[in-house]
Amino acid sequence: MTREEALEARYRQLLWAYPKRYRRERGAEIVGTLMEAAHANQQRPTAREVTTLAVRGLQTRAGTHGAPSADRGLRGALRLAVLLLLAYATAGPLVDSGHIIPRIIADRAVLYPVELVQPLVTVVVACAVVAVAAGRYVWGLLATLSALAFTLAVLQLALSYDTVTHDVIFPPFELTRDMAAEEPATWLLAFAALLILPLIRRPVRHTRRPALWLLGVPVCAVLLPTHWNVTGELQPGTMLAVIAGFLMWVAVDARATVAAGLLLIPLILLALSLNGLDQATWLWTLLIGTGTLVTTGAVGLHRQAQL
Repeated sequence: MTREEALEARYRQLLWAYPKRYRRERGAEIVGTLMEAAHANQQRPTAREVTTLAVRGLQTRAGTHGAPSADRGLRGALRLAVLLLLAYATAGPLVDSGHIIPRIIADRAVLYPVELVQPLVTVVVACAVVAVAAGRYVWGLLATLSALAFTLAVLQLALSYDTVTHDVIFPPFELTRDMAAEEPATWLLAFAALLILPLIRRPVRHTRRPALWLLGVPVCAVLLPTHWNVTGELQPGTMLAVIAGFLMWVAVDARATVAAGLLLIPLILLALSLNGLDQATWLWTLLIGTGTLVTTGAVGLHRQAQL
């Protein structure tokens, strides 16, 4: 194999960052341009060429260049934020259901009625994820509001039913309100519903395979903080890693960086409702992370719009 053939083969390997269809249509043109610009005795791609091809390929997969301006701008960021919020909101009920359902099957009995509602919440929020990913924003809003209502119902049933005496009591409204404020899903679902509204009026394009967004649910359960003890001793390290990852991802897709910043807002509200002054370090971490992500993403969106 000659030097030119070896160099061309290495360039073609780097094109794997691009989608298959794009490689088929534009691959020869890209490789030809790179070969023409190569130095006389160049044997391998330069670090700059490797980085550029990798970033451009990922940008093409993310739709940064080929998408309409609405998809590449703020509305695209809102759509991603809604999907992240809903995936995160699905993680908690899913983990709770993972504890409840095996015990129900093993014991062949339900301890209290709220156990039957929690799996239903998981299914409804998952449907909201798929609906938004498919561009069905009205259905996504209805599913999100239904999930929020079921979440509040779970809290009300948990407070109203005495598992020892099996008596039904009626707790004061303040107690239910305080419990709802301490429930992460309450803030996540309410904020997601709020962000869906502008997408109903001015929608952006949908995902070809919306169900794939459900893969983000277990990822959220492990990487993001919950009170279901799924993350174990991983927090706050994994949260900081997520923030750092989205900051670096701005080079590929600024929409995701803005969306990640919006994802942290319900966590800030949750921390404040849990007496944030007692969690000052965590609260400041979320505040600084949100500000950094949104600011960095906004600058990236401005540059992205000029491409």
